[in-house]
Amino acid sequence: MEELEAHPNLIQQRDDLTIELCAVYNQVGRHDKAASLLSSRRFQPWEGGEGGPLGQHVRTHLALGRAALAQHDPKSARQHFESALHAPSNLGEAKHLLANQSDIHFWLGCACDALGDKAAARHYWLASATFKGDFQEMSVRTFSEMTYFSALSLLKLGRKATGCKLLKDLLRYARALAAAPAKIDYFATSLPTMLLFSDDLQRRQQTTALFLQAQGQLGLGNNSAARKLFQAVLRRDPSHALAADYLRDLQK
Repeated sequence: MEELEAHPNLIQQRDDLTIELCAVYNQVGRHDKAASLLSSRRFQPWEGGEGGPLGQHVRTHLALGRAALAQHDPKSARQHFESALHAPSNLGEAKHLLANQSDIHFWLGCACDALGDKAAARHYWLASATFKGDFQEMSVRTFSEMTYFSALSLLKLGRKATGCKLLKDLLRYARALAAAPAKIDYFATSLPTMLLFSDDLQRRQQTTALFLQAQGQLGLGNNSAARKLFQAVLRRDPSHALAADYLRDLQK
């Protein structure tokens, strides 16, 4: 972070470095700095950087919204979650129509519930609970990190048995994924990673499997097991955004 901050003129010239600095700010919990940086420029799409600005925008406002909820400010929380739901024009990209936004809908439901708007809370939790699949890396996946939020929304709606079953299904899927051979099952000219040809697909898939297992354990109330799994994810990938965010929340 210090190295990037030492060259502000260079950061101002490059979209990719701006997003890298945003990611670092979010990774260390400086979400206000990330928000300021994201709103300071108009991004242009670049090969290999698909989803970068949008991903940091969502992560930033979800984090700021969760912090506002924790500080008993549901009005500000709702504003941040609504910001996460929509892509401002300066990001230079929009969300895919098949993209799963169950995480945002879940948190919007929580904010509305805290505001006493039970009808809106139910609307958002239903949207989160009923979304099927997730479009990632050019394919639709039955299970993803969004499955966890669908399960939490089911629990919020009072459908405990269905929610717990979905979490257990997520655990089973994650364990099977850890043992499955990794492959890219489509033709692509680029992938959203900075070092495509040095990427270890098998290791990345196993890291994803560990993360999904951690979510499953967390949703089922096994916080100790979840914490250990998130820590294992970060040992394998210190820049794993979601694992860092979950672990930070568990340590509060």
